[in-house]
Amino acid sequence: MTSEILLSVVVPVYDVEAYLEVCLQSLGLQLDRRMEVILVDDGSSDDSLAIARAWARKRVGVRVLAQEHQGLSAARNRGVGESSGTFLAFCDADDVVPEGSYRTLLASLQETGSDFVSGNVRRFDSSGIWAHPRYGNVFATDRLRTHITRDHRLVLDRMAWNKVFRRSFWDRAGLRFALREYEDASVMIRAHLLADAVDVLSRVVYHWRVRDFGPRSITQRLYEPSNIEARMTMATETGQVIQSIFPPLLSAFAADIIHGDFWVLACAAASHSDEEMYPATLRANEFVAMRDPDCLMNLSPDDQELVRRVADLDIPAIRKLGVTRSQILGGKG
Repeated sequence: MTSEILLSVVVPVYDVEAYLEVCLQSLGLQLDRRMEVILVDDGSSDDSLAIARAWARKRVGVRVLAQEHQGLSAARNRGVGESSGTFLAFCDADDVVPEGSYRTLLASLQETGSDFVSGNVRRFDSSGIWAHPRYGNVFATDRLRTHITRDHRLVLDRMAWNKVFRRSFWDRAGLRFALREYEDASVMIRAHLLADAVDVLSRVVYHWRVRDFGPRSITQRLYEPSNIEARMTMATETGQVIQSIFPPLLSAFAADIIHGDFWVLACAAASHSDEEMYPATLRANEFVAMRDPDCLMNLSPDDQELVRRVADLDIPAIRKLGVTRSQILGGKG
């Protein structure tokens, strides 16, 4: 692709007036004449669109697109379609990109020729910044021109926003978001599997917000039955991607989903009815049906028991396991 724009950053925007200004300030620190920021307002009902348009008026390189509410996948896809950069990145409108992050990520790709690069992340809120316990091992060391088929830890690297992609690779791989929620995972795992090589950096390049107020993000609605159903849908969709491209990875992915998301389901069942939990449990059951049978051998006895109960669609038994786990964790799930 020939373009004067080196990097396009796509930012979907939806009802984030409390956080958008801070996000845009962080992107403003990255801006130079070779970078564009594409803000896609997805039918916000607050002042998000006005804030975005004000930034576009005062900053060269910032563009605003507006559409009726269609969801995060549609907003990202539209932004990609309107972008012109040689490289592509994503940022969520309530998060923050530390100064110099895109420079670091681009420098790695320009040195190695990899198809995309992933960097380390931190969580934050108004009180501070902290490491996310799930990603410490994934980003512990720099690994240049690696691949998920050799480094199964990367099955956890399922986020879109800590990466920079070669646009030529994105188009060649036919990458496109589809799910309405937890839309990153299946697309990012497909990207990992279809890439020739990937760079992984230990440097923190992205701050992922825990919202203090206003509408909670989807990851903060952890124990809602509809949210868990969406997580189980993501697991099944992502598992199908792995199964079709590189089945040996399915065991590592299933172990992560079972040890994490299945216990979220169990803990949620402790405070919701069978009827409320049935759709999510049914999707979890579908995931169990596709997982590698050998996966169970590497799970703890508690994980194995939970899988058996999910396979039987035995919600009362799942609830009992969830109550026990919640008690062990001090009621925090």
